[in-house]
Amino acid sequence: MAEGDVVRTKLTHLNSAREIVLQDPKFCPDILGGILPHIVASDAAVELRRWGAEFLAETFSSPRIASQAKQELALTCLEPLLTLLGELETGILKHVIQSSSSIYPLIFRYMTETAVWQQMAAIKSKIISMLDTAAEGVRLACIKFVQRIILVQTPGASDPRLVDKSEVSLTIVPLNHPILNIHALEAEAHGLLDRLLNVFQDGKLDAPIITAILNCLPALVKGRAAISNKILNILMAYNPITIAAKSMVFKERFIARSLEKTLRMILTHLARASSGGPHANKIQTQIQRLLQSKSEFSIEVPKSNKRVMSVTDIDPVKRTKYSSADAENEYTPTPPPPTIQVQPGNGTTYKTLFTLTGDQALSNFDVSQLPLEMATQITLATMYSISPQMLESSINEVRQRLARLVQAAALVPPVRPQLPPQLDDEDDDYIPGGADEGDSNNKGPKINAEGVVYSDSDDSYDGIKDLVPTTVKGKAAAMDLVKMPDLSPEQIQEACEGTLERMFETITALDKPVKKERAGLNRLAAASWDRDGWITVLSRLSTRGLSGIDAEVQNQAQEDRMHYDSLSTQIRQKLFMYVMGDFRTRMDAAVSWLNEEWYNDKLQGIAAKNSDRIPLEPQYAKWMTKVMEGIFPYLEKTDRNIFLRFLSDLPTIPPGVLANIRGLCLDPERSNLGFLAFQYLCMLKPPCRQDVLDIVEELWQNHNDVQMSARKLLVKFRPHIVGLLPKDSNGST
Repeated sequence: MAEGDVVRTKLTHLNSAREIVLQDPKFCPDILGGILPHIVASDAAVELRRWGAEFLAETFSSPRIASQAKQELALTCLEPLLTLLGELETGILKHVIQSSSSIYPLIFRYMTETAVWQQMAAIKSKIISMLDTAAEGVRLACIKFVQRIILVQTPGASDPRLVDKSEVSLTIVPLNHPILNIHALEAEAHGLLDRLLNVFQDGKLDAPIITAILNCLPALVKGRAAISNKILNILMAYNPITIAAKSMVFKERFIARSLEKTLRMILTHLARASSGGPHANKIQTQIQRLLQSKSEFSIEVPKSNKRVMSVTDIDPVKRTKYSSADAENEYTPTPPPPTIQVQPGNGTTYKTLFTLTGDQALSNFDVSQLPLEMATQITLATMYSISPQMLESSINEVRQRLARLVQAAALVPPVRPQLPPQLDDEDDDYIPGGADEGDSNNKGPKINAEGVVYSDSDDSYDGIKDLVPTTVKGKAAAMDLVKMPDLSPEQIQEACEGTLERMFETITALDKPVKKERAGLNRLAAASWDRDGWITVLSRLSTRGLSGIDAEVQNQAQEDRMHYDSLSTQIRQKLFMYVMGDFRTRMDAAVSWLNEEWYNDKLQGIAAKNSDRIPLEPQYAKWMTKVMEGIFPYLEKTDRNIFLRFLSDLPTIPPGVLANIRGLCLDPERSNLGFLAFQYLCMLKPPCRQDVLDIVEELWQNHNDVQMSARKLLVKFRPHIVGLLPKDSNGST
């Protein structure tokens, strides 16, 4: 007999033994003592070890087995449990830790031998070492074990009238116990409690871990008065909403909403349990704060309070009040600043040329220290608030200053410019000022026919020389621009990342949707620099801009081709993360991007068919599936219109998306949404109708809980499947 058949046979017998124990628990000691050493041994099959760990967890958590019987079994199971803690499989570890949580109080109560406590201490040490590093499911089991340790190793009620004889706590341990050190055990319990409570102070939103700890704390608060104050103070200072309010990630805001609800339910439970206690009023106050923060908190990604002002944000009614003649008495514009005389010899620079204020402190302010967003806001606000007359007056003042500088420079004898070694025939008769070419110290005026001065290196006019053009006999002097060095792929990648970050910051600032009129068939893809325009630019940059449709890019070296692909993938990943940040309000951006991907795949296919070029990997199905997998965990019944509109705007539906919708159909809470999507696709997406009906037929045949919903679709499109119509030889009904 094969090894697999042997294991299956053993599991059949073990399951039969389990049924016997469930019917009559008195057989549990005999069965457990007979089979346990064989199925938890290191050389046993993993299926048998898994069954043994699960059976132990069921045995020690069963209320039908007496406490005395459990204690006797626990003494015989310490060694097998210690052996099973060396397993790597998550399922086995979870059951072993659950068993350890059940037997820890039993071993603690009946502690008489040092060897037994050493084995229990070894089990405890191994489990605590996995508290922060193991898999998530194992960590959840470790949290329950730590809760049991805290309950056991802290003092219980001191009043004999309130003591539960079945309760295990540090109170039952005598001060002169030969094995247990009361002070060390209590210190260990407080240290473990601090480790649990630290999760509420590190500013992270680890939903499974925080939820597990929250569910463990009420038992500690109600059962241990010595530590209840510390726990309640931490809980009343914790608010996940304030942590998520600073985040732009939709997932974290969704998690915070769930954690807030769990925290509020636990505080409500504690308030009812201690309605007359000293903390009742504080708990009620904290519950009200949580409700208030929840009402002010939106699960959608917050829009930036500081955003760039757009033209659509300007209310013309409000602006009319200050620009009309009737409001002259209400609004008095700031008088123009005194004119600053800019003379050629006072160190003129661009700063002094364009400075119009007489305030010395303001003129010395370094504007470059302001953030770009703030500087943009100030500039736009100033441009919108200033009157046209004042703006024209300021421009004329700068013009006059520049004219005075040019006029003054024409009368000042500058140093003769150094001519190039060779001049063309047109310039052979030119001798500046009639001077000898060898006289390098000639200080006479150098003015050409147009009256433009040749300025050079006169120190007294450093501020003016950059403002005065330098020409040679009425023509611009030859100037060669310095050729910039080629950037390395790493530098290009860094520059691309910085550019993308700035572009998406701009898109996020413009995230507020603006109602626009439809332009019809003559519309432009990006008529204005709003959010849709930026999304269009990025979508086309990631597809047609960097996809390499043109032969020039296709014929480049392989490393260049890979570099283009990496930049394109980087933009796509940024678009994907942007959509996932708030998919409900950014679904139109996803539609625009994915349509560009589909169109680019078609262009690639045509280009590859008409030439010998290697076609690039299609991207539409890949990213469409990723978007669907990202939004499916967060879809709710209320998202019906958004989801159906998203499906309607897509050119094709890949098979992976249909598989995800099938998963929706099997979800009890979202089953109607999944079948509604299938119905829509059957009616309005004929290319994918047969694939959809195949999935619906499979659901109707194999899943009884959704059979009625699947039958409604099959009655309309495949009535022969449900027996309403016969099917002819051609497959039609």
